[in-house]
Amino acid sequence: PLINRWAPNVAGQRVPRKACSPARYTLLDLLGGVPGTSADQLIRLGVPLSALDRLSQHGVNPTDIGIISQRALGKRFSQGKPLTLNEGDHLYRVGRIIVLAEATFFSQRKALLWLKRPRRALGRRSALQAAYTTPGLLAAEDLLLQLQHGFAA
Repeated sequence: PLINRWAPNVAGQRVPRKACSPARYTLLDLLGGVPGTSADQLIRLGVPLSALDRLSQHGVNPTDIGIISQRALGKRFSQGKPLTLNEGDHLYRVGRIIVLAEATFFSQRKALLWLKRPRRALGRRSALQAAYTTPGLLAAEDLLLQLQHGFAA
């Protein structure tokens, strides 16, 4: 059907849904965006707080991994404000590693176990902790890509 082939982006323009890969759809869904919206644009405009609920559905608590403090979350929620640029960026990195882990293990439960376990290759940090920085995220992604290609990580 034509309804499923097009989606509005943040600017209200209609863009084809197939312009994004399935993994990107999942990441954009997690962030609260729509196909055709760039993650950069969404983060700069402010990721909605509802994205934190979607993150929790993947078994990850945003306050436990340092995306936002409990106090800031309460304040932001009462004021109806979105995540800051830094919080949105951290959420993006965490979401990216979650999407890749779930695609690697074909199971949310197995992916979560892998994401929370400290790894020697990540400096004895879990992948979720490593995703606090971009170099840590890239190292965790490399490990998952090695697993996808049959190498032990």
